[in-house]
Amino acid sequence: MSEAQRPADTYSFVGHEAAEAAIADALKGGRMHHAWLIAGPKGLGKATLAFRAARAALGARVTGPRPLDVAPDDPVARRIAANAHADFFLLERGLNERGKLRRDISAEDARKASGFFSLSSAEGGRRVVIVDAVDELNRFGANALLKTLEEPPPQALLFLVCHAPGAALATIRSRCRRLDLRPLGEEEMKRAVEADSQTLQLAGGRPGRARALMAAGKGGAPLSHEIALALSRLEKEGGRALLDMAVARGGEDRLPLTLDAVEDWIRAHATRIEGPQAVRWASAYSELEALRAEADDLDMDPAQGLAQAALILDRAAARRA
Repeated sequence: MSEAQRPADTYSFVGHEAAEAAIADALKGGRMHHAWLIAGPKGLGKATLAFRAARAALGARVTGPRPLDVAPDDPVARRIAANAHADFFLLERGLNERGKLRRDISAEDARKASGFFSLSSAEGGRRVVIVDAVDELNRFGANALLKTLEEPPPQALLFLVCHAPGAALATIRSRCRRLDLRPLGEEEMKRAVEADSQTLQLAGGRPGRARALMAAGKGGAPLSHEIALALSRLEKEGGRALLDMAVARGGEDRLPLTLDAVEDWIRAHATRIEGPQAVRWASAYSELEALRAEADDLDMDPAQGLAQAALILDRAAARRA
């Protein structure tokens, strides 16, 4: 089974030519905006693009057919991947006291990025921060970052990964140059990820999701096979379709990946129905999002989360739990 790869360790890149060219042209022409908002659904490669840009901005030697291609053994690239470059800072969610990812990025963490920019460049060039992701900043963290965006020091460069631009502060969006990434086409996905057709279909043009589905499987089969079977039963069986997945158990990624697929299914299903049934499914979507947040807060066991999702879907399908 393949393993999901960190954006910092990813060097191949498919699609998004216009977005990459915009950054490369700005770097080459000396017209680099101090902040870039790289937007689009999760799994498209936004953080991967941000790391590609960071490597080039900090002096890695660009070599390859694409304008931000860098060799994995480049010294700058290796230091960035190890988070050991003095002029690079990655702002992301930290770990809580139980060793699990926190739900959000705190103001304390965001202020560390501001403190990083208050220092002089160690190598006499740019200082680069990647925020992965701006959606995960809590209110105080967002305000702390905003101060840096409002008064950026010389040679400061920020790449803000953003999954839902509408939810980000308007004052943050207005101070960034925005790049919108779109899902890849079928042929691009085949080039980007070595996966079976069922996994590629569930991934919906998002290479990161395809890799996660491959990595989260059990017994040599991708998780997408279990999810596809559940989705095929969902309309007729309601929540019962997820119970087998809950019983099977597995890694912690099973819950968010399954919720992603079920929510995609609900969005598509909602276009074919109306009246009270449509209202029930819309309510189910909201309840699943609340379950996702609760699962993050409580480090919920995936089997428990899937069982709760089954109850929600049972109500939507007008079936008794």
